[in-house]
Amino acid sequence: MQIDVRTITEDEVPAWCGALNTGFLNPAGDVDSEARQGGLDLDRTWAGLDGDRVVATLRSFPAELTVPGGGVLAASAVTAVTTTSTYRRRGLASRLVASDLAASVERGEQVSILIAGAWEIYGRFGYGAATEHQTWTVDALAGRVRHCPQGTVEYVDRDTARALVPQVYEQHRLSHPGEISRPARFWDIDLGILCYPSRPEPKPGFYVVARDPAGSLIGMARYEVEEKWEYYQPQGQATVQLLVTGEPAAEALLWHHLLSLDLVASVRVEDRSADELVPWLLTDARHARPSDRCDFLWVRPLDVAGILAARSYLVPGCLVLEVVDATGLAGGRFALDGGPGGASCVPTTASADLTLDVGVLGSAYLGGYGVRTLAAAGLLDEHSPGAVARADAMFRSAVTPWCSTWF
Repeated sequence: MQIDVRTITEDEVPAWCGALNTGFLNPAGDVDSEARQGGLDLDRTWAGLDGDRVVATLRSFPAELTVPGGGVLAASAVTAVTTTSTYRRRGLASRLVASDLAASVERGEQVSILIAGAWEIYGRFGYGAATEHQTWTVDALAGRVRHCPQGTVEYVDRDTARALVPQVYEQHRLSHPGEISRPARFWDIDLGILCYPSRPEPKPGFYVVARDPAGSLIGMARYEVEEKWEYYQPQGQATVQLLVTGEPAAEALLWHHLLSLDLVASVRVEDRSADELVPWLLTDARHARPSDRCDFLWVRPLDVAGILAARSYLVPGCLVLEVVDATGLAGGRFALDGGPGGASCVPTTASADLTLDVGVLGSAYLGGYGVRTLAAAGLLDEHSPGAVARADAMFRSAVTPWCSTWF
């Protein structure tokens, strides 16, 4: 029987959620929970159907992606991509991704973004790894903040934290390329207000907010503490699930608080930027240990001229880029004229300075991976002397791109 790929109806939501759980090897649980919690837009929820049985899934939701210079792009955030194991190797993922990308183009979305479960899969569809993140573990017994700025940190309850955190995050995301807008329900999940049967129920945690001397809100954190003792010495670990700051002073305030907790020997925080501030906040940076550095957000350009014109560039310059897209969605030759004050980009017939795949453009776009590095790896071709060096200087970002949002 031919497997049909299409968006689902409301009646098919339970079957879709059940297939999602099967694809991710989770117990079926309450299979229609995600729909009841408002997570599905049926026009963006795709399925592969063998008769009336859902055997593959994909969904997306609209988001804004911050780019260098503080501009934002209309993005399609893709998630929940699964294929039931007994239906693998039939091209279902390719058909689902192709259908969603075509729909994104029709909606006028400029990029598609996702978090790749496997590196080798999504490059085939024109996505490129664009940001990295890592974990930091800080020795709380020895680590000390070098200069704690003026301000206060205070405990709040969960409802207060829920009301305040979106405000802080908006300050943060609009100044950090790679960050995305978050639906309200994401905060309910992060703060343990909304739970999934397939996820462990969060432990009771602590909520703190940081304020500057004038009383303005500049940061917030949520953390849990696991008590542990060895030879009557406290060896507890604080695990930070949420650390959101609107300015560097807030990071110093919150780290001073975390490293001052009684009975805590270490503080662990995941999903932080590749150039995290914390080691430089300490009197001895070696008390902060990085680990688990990995790619995170992947970007798939859909409107090449639009996205190149939407960001600023570290230095002024002009380039003609030949962008190759095997799907035919976003390829072409484009003349870019950009600098710190903005950019313009239009299709052109002029000779190309560089030729690169659309996924390689996705990797270079936010400035997280240098054009020189990508060229050295053989991922693009230089046709004009000095074009790689010029592009490398232009595409770098003054702020290291980072996405802190799982989706």
